[in-house]
Amino acid sequence: MIAGGEDHKSGEVDDGEERFAKIEAWLRPLVPALGAEVARWSGQVLETIDRCGFIGLNPGDKHIWITTGDSGQGMTQGALAGILLRKLLLGEETPWAEVYEPARTPVAGAANYLKENMTAVKSFTEYLTGGELDSAEALKPGEGGILRSGLKKIAVARDREGTLHRVSASCTHLGCIVHWNGTEQCWDCPCHGSQFAPDGSVLNGPAIKPLTTVTDDGR
Repeated sequence: MIAGGEDHKSGEVDDGEERFAKIEAWLRPLVPALGAEVARWSGQVLETIDRCGFIGLNPGDKHIWITTGDSGQGMTQGALAGILLRKLLLGEETPWAEVYEPARTPVAGAANYLKENMTAVKSFTEYLTGGELDSAEALKPGEGGILRSGLKKIAVARDREGTLHRVSASCTHLGCIVHWNGTEQCWDCPCHGSQFAPDGSVLNGPAIKPLTTVTDDGR
């Protein structure tokens, strides 16, 4: 049996253990005969501003057809996309084409668009605040946090093997401050979802450049 939930926006919180516990506490009374947990995972899902996926011709292209923005419903939307894209490619009419049109500009999603982009404004104000840590020495394997060094913020993490990594806390996409994700052992950007390994290498876009390595003196 697979169970999911307890979603949160990337980079907002670092309480994975509590969220896994809540899922299990919700599931076991529903399925009393449930056996032992054998695996757990955490990952990101992409959502459109109106919570409805994009299925159809990629805007600006003539021969590229897409399905994306599943919002965690990939098995359902994948099946739907197989049906809808076939009809579109064959030139058949379907009332669902307009609903999932990738080029749509939904007025109803405007408020959500503004709300999501306020995250970037909030993140940039973090350049003016202090750090989360006084020193990197107290970090245990698997822990990370933000240090302030003069005008800079440094993302410091000790990987599970015990190696200490110091990198710039500024996401290489648009400069938002990254936050530590203890569950996935990576740095999350709360603005656009980029993820970086403890050593700063890119795990997930839109960022394409790694976080800059910082020496012990903050350079």
